[in-house]
Amino acid sequence: MSTDPLISVVVPFFNSERHIAACVESLLSQEDVGGIFEVILIDNGSQDDSASLVKPYGDLILLKEEKPGAYAARNTGIRRARAPLIALTDADCVVDRHWLRSIREGMEDSATGILLGHCRYHPQASWPLLLLGIYENAKTRYVVERCGSANHFAYANNMAVRTSVFEEIGLFKEWKRAADSELVHRLASKRPDLKLNFFPSMGVTHLEFLSARDRTRRLSLYTHTNSKIETFRELSFGQRLGLAGHLLGNLF
Repeated sequence: MSTDPLISVVVPFFNSERHIAACVESLLSQEDVGGIFEVILIDNGSQDDSASLVKPYGDLILLKEEKPGAYAARNTGIRRARAPLIALTDADCVVDRHWLRSIREGMEDSATGILLGHCRYHPQASWPLLLLGIYENAKTRYVVERCGSANHFAYANNMAVRTSVFEEIGLFKEWKRAADSELVHRLASKRPDLKLNFFPSMGVTHLEFLSARDRTRRLSLYTHTNSKIETFRELSFGQRLGLAGHLLGNLF
């Protein structure tokens, strides 16, 4: 009987002692996965006690990547992975108890190459940030389901990719930001038969941000980096109106 995992979970971390234990515990507490999974953590040069906090957990693989950058660390984890599906999240996130089961279900469609999930913020976050979270999820769903590939983007804190996609088109660009979106555009160019899908039951909670101001500052950095992706286009005014209508329709 084969013991190869069905899903390899890849999590980079850098000075993440504040949240990493909660992240690991959420991964090791998964229910109804429907197969074996492995958890691969990559220390990207942490100066704090992050690595010491995760070493006591026996059911994971701990690697090191000295080259700075989360995408370099993710690539190290992907090279080590043994499963046909790669699940990606960040050390400042906790995943829902059925996260891996949702990934498995979302990938049952063989035409799906990359899967994005639903992201929320800590319940104690400010109400503007909670509203921003509603908008961000509505935008993801709208863009994936109603817009062309030029508008597509991705986020590696809640993302699943077929291992065969990485094998065929290559790993993440080792950029500082937005290499997840670049991967989506590269897939659309090289394998237009494979889809980007949004699967709302694939949920994570982002613990790092508690205010909308801090989150919008981070998002503004991605706008500049996205310009490096030649095929990427921001939503037009008409598309933004469509998104607003889509969001209001979901709320009411």
